[in-house]
Amino acid sequence: MINCRGNSWALRLVRAACLCLALLPGLALGEEERVIPPGEGLNPGALGLALPLAAEMARSLAALESVIAGDLPFLVRQRQARVINLRQALAADPLLAHEQWASLVAAWRQELAYGRDTDGWRGLLVGDPAREVDYLRLGRVGLYFLTPDGREGGVWSRAEAGWRVLEGAELAELRKGLAIVRERRAPALLALPVSLAPHDNDAVTSRRAPLPMVMGVEAMNEDRAEARLADDVDAELHKQVSRQVGELRDELAESWLRLGSGLALPSRPDASVSGIEASATLLRELEAWTEESGRWRRFEAPVADAGGHIAPREVARLGDLLAFGGGDLLRRGAFENGETQRLAVVEGLSSWQRTRLASAWTGQGPLLLDPTAGQLLEVLSAQPTLVERFHQGGAVGYVVVALGGFGLFAALLQYAYLLVVSLRLRRQRRAGEPLRDNNPLGRVLGRFRTLPDGLPPEALEARLDEALLAELPRLERGQGLVKLLAAVAPLLGLLGTVIGMIVTFQAITVYGTGDPQLMAGGISQALVTTVLGLITAVPLLFAYTALVSRCRRLVGLLEGHASAALAEHLEMTPASPSPTQREPHVVST
Repeated sequence: MINCRGNSWALRLVRAACLCLALLPGLALGEEERVIPPGEGLNPGALGLALPLAAEMARSLAALESVIAGDLPFLVRQRQARVINLRQALAADPLLAHEQWASLVAAWRQELAYGRDTDGWRGLLVGDPAREVDYLRLGRVGLYFLTPDGREGGVWSRAEAGWRVLEGAELAELRKGLAIVRERRAPALLALPVSLAPHDNDAVTSRRAPLPMVMGVEAMNEDRAEARLADDVDAELHKQVSRQVGELRDELAESWLRLGSGLALPSRPDASVSGIEASATLLRELEAWTEESGRWRRFEAPVADAGGHIAPREVARLGDLLAFGGGDLLRRGAFENGETQRLAVVEGLSSWQRTRLASAWTGQGPLLLDPTAGQLLEVLSAQPTLVERFHQGGAVGYVVVALGGFGLFAALLQYAYLLVVSLRLRRQRRAGEPLRDNNPLGRVLGRFRTLPDGLPPEALEARLDEALLAELPRLERGQGLVKLLAAVAPLLGLLGTVIGMIVTFQAITVYGTGDPQLMAGGISQALVTTVLGLITAVPLLFAYTALVSRCRRLVGLLEGHASAALAEHLEMTPASPSPTQREPHVVST
């Protein structure tokens, strides 16, 4: 092998020759690449791996720079600096390309990671370097800015190459998204417009057709005799490729990018394939995966609905962030036969959210975006329904709900009775005469008029109070029961909480704390019974307050009319002289 670490003038001459031969023919930055047929030019085996590998790395660097130029304008200086450093290192030591290859793969993997994660940071506004803003990035499909005071925001439009202002509800969603990324609030779906549009695929300048290896890599495989000097380096490069492929397969196993793109997971290189060929193949695969992470693609795929029925339907995939079809969000399923990934409808969406997705199908309106890169969708799909949540409360939950329903039923019956009494009392007040027995006022006044004449005022008042007290049990009926159930419901919920915690501690005693799912059942029962108790008590308290207020109003009307009737009776009846007003006893002499 050529000693490439010397400092003599011969080494410098070899480096210059390698650089000229490797970079000049095949490293044009345009769309055309020169491919030298086997047998022409310098044989790659003469310089080991340096010439073909340096040429392929230079081509990959040009592709990486093109991807950055056509991408959303986030962290542009940092990403461009990474490319410049790699190009300078390759130009300085082209014979050490096999050592620089790992850095180039790391750069591509970083670009691929940008399409799969979310981020938020503060920096200068693109297009206005005199202004500092907060950025929110959702993969490679959405780039947003928000001023520090939260009053202005915008989304980058790749079609218009500029910012589009966000207002109203969209601005509020942007503030919520930044809070989620900064872990200041719980994750939730974001109704935000995206930076891409369905027609943007046609404008991606970095998209290229697969090109053959430059500088005759196939010739190197055919003539292994002249390449034996590079066997050690080739074997080491082969190991690096195998390690990188294993890591990428783990990272991309759950990626959306396989849907509708025809991309397959990188395959581990066979022992018969040279290290340079395997490394070049991996670079091109990384390039294809990275470009796919910034595209809006539509295709047809099998989708399982809420009932479990699988049928093909049209699906839209937005980068590596989400997939949706019509008014449904979709979650990932298992790959069938290693090729087709089954999708399933995400349950738990509201009608408003489904309407929003249906209107965003054409790419005009905002979408429901997952800022957690798929984790939130998995939580929504596993979220139990209201019926399932109710059954988690167990026997205590059933008792609480049953008592609450019984209490509300009794309260409704009594309140309906009070409404009828109010209507009858109102009619009695308007009619005046004759007195009717179908309302409390008619019965009280009727009984008062049956009293004999000549009774003292104290007796009349006592008889009137007796008639009023006789009407109270009917008016106050059911209030005590509703009040009791409103007080008992939270206590029963607390009982269910204690029982659930006992179950949890029993699971901890048997299985330990290594698996939280074993404790989830007891914790769910504890929380659900508490919630059921509170949900039952709150409407019962409102019902009790409504009954008491209606009853007091009716009692007040009865007492007022009864007092008026007593006063009128006393005014019409001549008063008998009191003992103090009688004439003095005359004593005869």
